[in-house]
Amino acid sequence: MMCASTVYIWIGTAFITSVIVLAVVLILAAGLMIYRRDLFPRFSLAVLNLFYHPAKLLLSYLHINHIIVDEIGIALMNSIYRSAYERTPLNNRMLFLPQCLRSLECPAKTSPRDGILCRECGNCGIAELKRLCDELGLAICIAPGGEFVKRAISERKPRAALGVACQHDLYEAMRYVTSKGIPMIGIVLTRSGCVSTDVNWDDVKRAIRLRAS
Repeated sequence: MMCASTVYIWIGTAFITSVIVLAVVLILAAGLMIYRRDLFPRFSLAVLNLFYHPAKLLLSYLHINHIIVDEIGIALMNSIYRSAYERTPLNNRMLFLPQCLRSLECPAKTSPRDGILCRECGNCGIAELKRLCDELGLAICIAPGGEFVKRAISERKPRAALGVACQHDLYEAMRYVTSKGIPMIGIVLTRSGCVSTDVNWDDVKRAIRLRAS
C-alpha cells in the first residue's frame, strides 16, 4: 500500500507533466496559427476535444463559467465546416431545432421517426422556418433530444446540417455529426432553458440560405 508521501509525489509529477505537455501544445498551436492558418482551427479543435473535460473542471475551479469551452468549440467547428456546408445543395441539408423553442401552447404531436411535427400554428418562429425550409428543399427536424439527432442522421443521411441549441447540447451534436463526415454549423440559443427558449431567428434564416459564392 502506497504511503501518503508517495501519492503526493505521483500527483505532483503528473501535474507538472501535464503542464509541460500543455505548454508544448500551445507552442505548436501558435506556430500553426502563424505559418499555416488553414490548419489552426482543426488543430485547436483537436486540442480542445482532448482537454475538454479537464478544461471545464479547471474553469469551474477558478469560478469561471465553463460554458465558454463549448462556445469555443462551436466557433471552431463553424470556421472549419462552413465552406463545406455552403457547397452542399440545399436539398441535401437538414435543419435541427430543439423542442424547447416551441410555444407552451404548441399543438404539435411527436412522431417516433420524424420528431415534433410542426402544425404551423404561428405561436412561435418555428413555423416560418419550416415554410422557408419547405420552399428551399431543406429537411427539418425538431428534435426531442440528442439521441433523436443521432437517429435522424443515421436514417435520413443528410450531406450537411445546421443546428440550433444551447451551448453544451450544440457542441455535443456538432461533434457527433461531424465525426460521421457530415459538415455541420451551429447557432446558439439567445435564451436557454428547458422551455420557452429563444434564438436570433434572422441568423437562422441566413444560415439556411447560405450558399457558396
